[in-house]
Amino acid sequence: MIKVKSKKAFSMITAIFVIVIMAMVTSLVMNVTGKTVKATTMQYQKEQAQLLARSYTELAILYAIHKDRSSGCIETISDHFGATGNNGYNIKMNISYIGKNSNLTGCGTPIGTLNGNGGFYDTISMVIDTYITYKDFDDLTTDRNITFHRRTLQKL
Repeated sequence: MIKVKSKKAFSMITAIFVIVIMAMVTSLVMNVTGKTVKATTMQYQKEQAQLLARSYTELAILYAIHKDRSSGCIETISDHFGATGNNGYNIKMNISYIGKNSNLTGCGTPIGTLNGNGGFYDTISMVIDTYITYKDFDDLTTDRNITFHRRTLQKL
């Protein structure tokens, strides 16, 4: 014959065991959810940096096309996108020019000169290095910056 007292003790041990199992499953789910949110945030920031790099590169090309090169050329562009402080994106572009020195009057020191007659040799091309720097949304306490770099060659 089974005693009633031992039945109650077995039920209590079973209930405690089920509660412990449910707590472990809940902590696992919360851990996976947190990692998924962080990965999604990082992916969003990287894609935003890529889109900003593309947009600002096109802006630099537009500025260079409409700039009067007899008074000098654009060599750097700096800007900030987004909220001020740690949540924004810092944009810095370095522009270098390739072509014959006679065509680059006022454009500073070109990164290369080409010799030849006609065609590509008489054109001016520009190399645009775009750097997008931002901080991780999830870790604003550190001073570590993430930098996205895009290099573009554009014929003027």
